[in-house]
Amino acid sequence: MRYAAARIAYTVPVLIGVSLMSFAVIHLIPGDIVSVLAGPTVAPDSEAAQNIRHALHLDQSLPLQYGLWLIGALHGDFGNSLVMGLPVGPQIASHLPVTLILTAMSLVIAILIGLPGGVIAARSRGRWPDLAIRGVALLGLSTPPFFVGVAAVLLLSIYLPSFKTLGAVDLHRDPLGGLQTLLLPAFVLSLASATTIMRYTRAAMLEVLAEPYMATARAKGAGRVRVLIKHGLRNALLPVVTAVGVSAAHLIAGAVVVEQVFGLPGVGQLMLNAIYHRDYTQVQATVLVVTTLVVLINVVIDLSYYVLDPRIQQHG
Repeated sequence: MRYAAARIAYTVPVLIGVSLMSFAVIHLIPGDIVSVLAGPTVAPDSEAAQNIRHALHLDQSLPLQYGLWLIGALHGDFGNSLVMGLPVGPQIASHLPVTLILTAMSLVIAILIGLPGGVIAARSRGRWPDLAIRGVALLGLSTPPFFVGVAAVLLLSIYLPSFKTLGAVDLHRDPLGGLQTLLLPAFVLSLASATTIMRYTRAAMLEVLAEPYMATARAKGAGRVRVLIKHGLRNALLPVVTAVGVSAAHLIAGAVVVEQVFGLPGVGQLMLNAIYHRDYTQVQATVLVVTTLVVLINVVIDLSYYVLDPRIQQHG
């Protein structure tokens, strides 16, 4: 419990830093935001400009502005969109499920590809399966997701037109149809993470396979699969879990690009549209939500070390 409490306590200053960074977004933009919002025909010292400045609390000191914004964010109130005039919180809440499900599906696919691939590559070190897997992994790592996404949409549209590659995702009315639409984007998004997990798994397994207790297990008559899974993979999981955590964070960031390629209504697409229309309150809120998700994922990964590493359980 002491380890878990310490890890959770460490996230507090990180989350404060994340909120400061998100808050600073609107103040790092060149020029006067009020002039941008009011238009070139409104003078900066006019009553209309002063009203906008007062509505955004820009006439207050920076610490007070940050405090008001942070209190609102903690209560789920991120203010109203400067473009649509609607509350930002419900808009993010309506787009967040698509991004979360896309990220979760990508992570599952990456693990299903990367974990067995790393074990097989380590088991057949120096032979053709190892060389083939490493070659495919290098190709997947060096190919950008947007290129794979566009190529996949074009090829499937020509040779398999019945497969749903683009379209709206309504997870409430048609969950299966929504998951089918997310399948291809999730696969495209998972490729880089799958290669990362595969490389970590291979390296960890090579170290474990050289340990004396592996030879002891084989000498006692344990089967090949049992030796690999129970004695090998189990002891090699710690660095693999680290790779999974890093990959999960990268998947959330990569979802911004993939959602744009496939036209998915996720948080990434919402944030890009907000940047394009200079909707600063929307940008602040989406940056805060996405970065907070990444921090929370890393907390979960840190807590999983407690379960996987007996040394942490003994020494806290």
